[in-house]
Amino acid sequence: MSRRVILNSPAQPREMSLHLRLEISERRLLLRAGDLTLTAVAVLGALWLWARLAARPLDLALLQEQLGWVALIGLGWPLWLTLVDMYNLRLVARVGPSVRRILIGGLVLLFGYLIIFFITSRAPVTGALATIEIGTPPLRFAPGLAIVASMALIMAWRLLYIRVLGAPHTRRRLLILGAGQAGSALSHVILKGHGPYYDIVGFVDDIPVPRCDQIGDVPVLGGTDRLGDLIWEHRIDEIIIASSGEVSGETLQILMDCYEHGIAITPMPLLYERLTGKIAVEHVGSQWYVALPLQPRQARTAEEALKRMLDIAGGLLLAVLLLVLLPFIAAAIRLDSPGPVVYRQERVGRRGTRFTVLKFRSMLNDAERDGEAQWAAKDDPRVTRVGRWLRRTRLDELPQAINVLRGEMSLVGPRPERPEFVAHLQETIPFYRTRLAARPGLTGWAQINYGYGDSVDAALAKLQYDLYYLKHQSFWFDVLILARTVHVVLLMKGQ
Repeated sequence: MSRRVILNSPAQPREMSLHLRLEISERRLLLRAGDLTLTAVAVLGALWLWARLAARPLDLALLQEQLGWVALIGLGWPLWLTLVDMYNLRLVARVGPSVRRILIGGLVLLFGYLIIFFITSRAPVTGALATIEIGTPPLRFAPGLAIVASMALIMAWRLLYIRVLGAPHTRRRLLILGAGQAGSALSHVILKGHGPYYDIVGFVDDIPVPRCDQIGDVPVLGGTDRLGDLIWEHRIDEIIIASSGEVSGETLQILMDCYEHGIAITPMPLLYERLTGKIAVEHVGSQWYVALPLQPRQARTAEEALKRMLDIAGGLLLAVLLLVLLPFIAAAIRLDSPGPVVYRQERVGRRGTRFTVLKFRSMLNDAERDGEAQWAAKDDPRVTRVGRWLRRTRLDELPQAINVLRGEMSLVGPRPERPEFVAHLQETIPFYRTRLAARPGLTGWAQINYGYGDSVDAALAKLQYDLYYLKHQSFWFDVLILARTVHVVLLMKGQ
């Protein structure tokens, strides 16, 4: 096996050729830095222009006086862009959705400022507003200009990013080591939505003689005996380990040489996780540890305390909302179809403990006439007219605020499943019981990304998202999921 690629080639020319072939984390960091910088430029530029027209100095005192709207715009943009998934590289590469989300974000910020201005303008005029002389530009000119300018600058920056960092010469050149199902699954994900960032040069089979010539549209370039030559010939930036077997000592040495010279070595499950926001449980193989949360106990204890505080605060808020809406929802349910208003069903919670989940009834009273558990489908014919509306707005889940306050559920977590399904799925899907390590949630990462599951395949897809959540669980991740859930509810995108 040739090692001339590593041992006999100069490193400097290669390093210079990689400066635009950024990794996923580097691209996201660049996007965030650009958004924050341009937002700051827009805010300071608007303040400077207003101060110049009003013959006032742009100093710390002025910034302190106008801290309210400055904070609204400075924090509002990153929060909005995160909420609408504008750091999802698959979405970022598309011009239409990017422009639309930025325009809506500008309108939301402008509406938010108008509400704040309306509230504050009804109070006695004091401070900076009282010092504005007749004939000077009104102070509300500055935040309006800042919002419009920041919207235009962020839009221009995102379009520039697509044009420059979405060009073919900036794509990272990948070589996938392993021509089995794991490598095939990864190539499908990349070709489907991440083509602007990755160029899959080909596969290298993990045996000397390849089993096939092509997988989909990607060629199999050879076996492990050609690995070193292929890395050199194709100027590879990153090698993905998707091998199902043990890596030989000679192959490992070549990989170590590559790593020393700046070529990234990435296990397939990790890249799959970064690209999709889920864990490829069916492809982790001997790398089982990539599917499990391995936080220190101290970190878990602190996170659980914060999570419980969030659950109590959110549960109380939802309980108040439940009391307000209960008479109206109850009347609608009873008028639409006979049966109870609240539906009770046994579910499996944390560590396999069973509890009774509460929901507003959204199906016909005899939805399971034969007594056998059935999957809930997206367009389930058993759902009533009122039930369909309740599901779209997620109001059918509102009684679970009581489950949250009891400690049986959390605001965020894997959705609780029925015992009949758990018994079957844990025998069919690897790592399925791992989702029982956390309290089930009112909403979750799987719910905002996938929706209803009505088969074993759908349960596997949801498990991939659930394991990603468990691995990356944090207070701020929970807040993000809750914010996106509110977004789904307001747009009535529930299922």
